[in-house]
Amino acid sequence: MSQQALISVIIPVYKVEKYLDKCVGSVVAQTYKNLEIILVDDGSPDKCPEMCDAWAKKDARIKVVHKQNGGLGDARNAGLNIASGEFIGFVDSDDWCELSMYEKMMESYQKYCKSIVVCDVWIDWENGWPSEKKCLGLKSPFWNSVETAEAFYCGELPSWMCNKLFVRSLWNGVRFNAQLYEDIPIMRAFMNTINGISFTHTLEYHYIQQQKSIVNSSIKESHLTLLYEMMDNYEAAKSVSEKAAVSARQELVSVAYFLLYKLVEQDALPEKQDEIIEVIRQNWNGQKNFKMSNVFESFVLKKIATGKRFRYLIRIHKLFKKLYFKLKIKEFIGAKR
Repeated sequence: MSQQALISVIIPVYKVEKYLDKCVGSVVAQTYKNLEIILVDDGSPDKCPEMCDAWAKKDARIKVVHKQNGGLGDARNAGLNIASGEFIGFVDSDDWCELSMYEKMMESYQKYCKSIVVCDVWIDWENGWPSEKKCLGLKSPFWNSVETAEAFYCGELPSWMCNKLFVRSLWNGVRFNAQLYEDIPIMRAFMNTINGISFTHTLEYHYIQQQKSIVNSSIKESHLTLLYEMMDNYEAAKSVSEKAAVSARQELVSVAYFLLYKLVEQDALPEKQDEIIEVIRQNWNGQKNFKMSNVFESFVLKKIATGKRFRYLIRIHKLFKKLYFKLKIKEFIGAKR
């Protein structure tokens, strides 16, 4: 494959005036120059449409699509429909890239010729907390298709679109659904068609973590899509290997616990709480080594799975978490002075 292969970079844009210039600027200035940059204005009600048009005047590689608001997946689909590159990449318009990102990805592709190339990620907290690193595939420069599927169903390969470079042929007949967590079914579908993935082993993508995420905001019924996707992952993992199936089951129970915790914490959707409890009871099966963040959560999970009272434990835990974060914030502020 020629080093000058065209990469189509799709950037959905919606209400990101604060971030857009930094994002687009980081793509325009890439050391890998043969890019088709597609800005998809998803009916943004602010100045973003004008900002997109201004960028197109500055750089002939930029194309702008203006469309009615349809959500992230729909905007990505609009970009895919006009993309002409041999490779496809995605960048979220409130994030940004190191200038070497696509050059590093193409180097990895040229060396290993895998269907997807993955770079490591900086998670940058908008509130000023220290950035975190998400590094992938540390033990190998690439994984074959089975290793990739097992890693995906084990939760070791996030379904994020933006730290990946895809061979264009993967997208033939594949598009995003109109839902939250739209990237999960895409990656699940790819597990059946890829020849593996390779890694840059370099931190190239900056994911801006905002307070609006499910971890930090009120939970809605639409967030339960994550549970249903994990259920589908479990079913799909059964055809990969026993290891994949066991891990996917653990991921399902862990996600179910997290969602149930948020619902109880916020006194929300009582009818859905019962549904999630049943998922936990059916899939826990006395198994050990679930990926819970601490011993207390494992204890509460066992209570839920065995039909014991647990809601009071979650409420107590909520109080301890508030105290913990107050102390951590105080410690962080003190350290910065």
